[in-house]
Amino acid sequence: MNLRLLTYIIKMKNIFLSIILVICTSGLLAQDKVERVHVIFKTHLDIGYTDLASKVEQRYINEFIPKAIAVAEQLYAESGKEQYVWTTGAWLVSAYLAQASPEAAKKLEEAIRRGDIVWNGVPYTVESEAMTKDLFETNLRLSQRLDRRFGIKTIAAKMTDVPGHTRGIISPLSDAGIRFLHIGVNNQSAVPGVPPVCIWRNIDNKEIILMCQNDYGNDMTLPDGKTAVSVNFTGDNHGPHTLEQVKAIYANLRKKYPDAEIFASTLNAVAADMSSMTSLLPVVTSEIGDTWIYGYASSPLMMAQFRTLLRLYTNWIKTGKINPESDVAVDFAVRLGMVPEHTWGLDVTAFLRNWDKTDVDIFNASRNLPEFRIMEESWKEKADNIHKAIALLPESLQAEAKAAISNIGTVNVPKITRHDKAKELDKNGALTLERNSMKMVAGEIAYQTFSAKDYAAFEGTYCRDQFAIYPNQWFGNPGLEKTKAQSASLTAQADYVAVGKQGKDKKIDCLLSFPAHPAIDKRVLPQQISTQYMIKRDGAVEMTVSLIDKPANRLPEAYWVSFLPSQVVSVFAEKMGYKVNVLDVVEGGNRQMHGIDNYVDVVTSKGTIRITSLDAPLVVIGERNALNYSTSLPDLSKGIHFCLFNNLWGTNFTMWWEGSISYRFKIEMFNFIK
Repeated sequence: MNLRLLTYIIKMKNIFLSIILVICTSGLLAQDKVERVHVIFKTHLDIGYTDLASKVEQRYINEFIPKAIAVAEQLYAESGKEQYVWTTGAWLVSAYLAQASPEAAKKLEEAIRRGDIVWNGVPYTVESEAMTKDLFETNLRLSQRLDRRFGIKTIAAKMTDVPGHTRGIISPLSDAGIRFLHIGVNNQSAVPGVPPVCIWRNIDNKEIILMCQNDYGNDMTLPDGKTAVSVNFTGDNHGPHTLEQVKAIYANLRKKYPDAEIFASTLNAVAADMSSMTSLLPVVTSEIGDTWIYGYASSPLMMAQFRTLLRLYTNWIKTGKINPESDVAVDFAVRLGMVPEHTWGLDVTAFLRNWDKTDVDIFNASRNLPEFRIMEESWKEKADNIHKAIALLPESLQAEAKAAISNIGTVNVPKITRHDKAKELDKNGALTLERNSMKMVAGEIAYQTFSAKDYAAFEGTYCRDQFAIYPNQWFGNPGLEKTKAQSASLTAQADYVAVGKQGKDKKIDCLLSFPAHPAIDKRVLPQQISTQYMIKRDGAVEMTVSLIDKPANRLPEAYWVSFLPSQVVSVFAEKMGYKVNVLDVVEGGNRQMHGIDNYVDVVTSKGTIRITSLDAPLVVIGERNALNYSTSLPDLSKGIHFCLFNNLWGTNFTMWWEGSISYRFKIEMFNFIK
């Protein structure tokens, strides 16, 4: 069967499923019974994407929030029943109150007290798999701070665009008093296979009500059959609705629900209504995951710094150096949370384009063009949130944070001119570990390139119905078929090996290189690759993989380090402090790839192997491939693969990265099931 026919069949299947989903979720069969309609008004916030993040922020403050207040006031002046209540993230409200003039701030305060402007429980939309529990919990305290100021109790949250989240967010949300979460899935992405409204329950039995819609928002009849919700968005950073748009929305809803009371509402009010319907809701206990998480390997230096600060913040809380409920902690966490905020710079499809400037020579010659320079500026603006967050700390903690990240990106390359024999090492520089009948090969380094056909296959399985037409500029790589890009994979080989000791530990240093391949221009490869193994007396292994002088490359690529355990029974990915069984992920969620907090536990028939990753957040289970969306469960026998870098998502992630970096791992073997 050829690829285009297969893609067509998949598209037809997706169209059929979408029709069923719309019928099930739109409430078409129950409209004549609906008595009340909650009308929610919202604008999707991208902190970036349509412009530099700093300019987007100022546009909301100088234009959009005043405009939302003005629309509400216009409707009051007309003395009609139609009202406008604009829902936004807690961060925008907080930023406005901090930056606006006293007169403007007073006007917003009055609008809040009238109920015209409301916030939800999260500051902004995040890709939660990139966060720790401590960071997420502290982020939630921003809305609580606003609640205390205005005498409000926020019980609902909303995150839009990102298709799914880790189950680990449930408990922090529940602990913060959030009873209801609305997820509005990007309209091109696969929709997680969960009921439109359900109870989502964590392994500690804490739970929230989850509403998952197949777009930013739409109409839905609630389980009681008498209540409906109409979620009305303006697009990415488009600002609040105009007066005419608001009136048109009400007019359409009156036609759709002719006998119902239709009123401007809030997610809090929806949550309150839903609380009486929980007995009618199905329960989901599985992981959903994030099918966008592969973008988080596109900026390895920023992510290594970010993860270092996450560990430091957790340590500060444990040792009492910072109170997570303090204003200092909240301000720090909200700024640091701009890293997992789901927008990573400008929209590549609008600002960069230049699809014909991808091959090595023309790309290198084009990097000083305005389109390329503004993209790099937007990525730097994203990374600058690391230093902006540090600047909000007390001086003593600032010094500690700066010291902790100071050497990230500096690699000390060992000078090796010999090739010692090491019985534990194979020709690829991978280490064989054996303990009490447990066995694993660790440290195989691979480089992967991608072709237009790879993208076509990915889009055919991932993108929905009308959007599953190749090439899709948002999830594809337009023009790639006209470049030299080919699908290939290289495994690094050990050129030099030095075996020695460091104290009582055995140390093995390797210098590696990739073999020549006709499909790969050697100029895109790092100048050197090194691996160091420190074998501890207790059997633990500390492993460091370094890429030295990696050049910028716009052609799609990925770097990997693999772990190949034997006799695998199950695999658990730790996210937000909770273990996720990688075989317990809903269909349509991310079954192949996970953003981890600290470690992966590999349970074998003989015991447990724990792989801790300090710097690389992205792990793939089974097939070593970053364009690997599938509704099938992973094959555990094919290994655990950490993605060190990829530039595969050409919409809103980093498209090239250059420099040197080290990735640190720790391997521990236990004779029992952890």
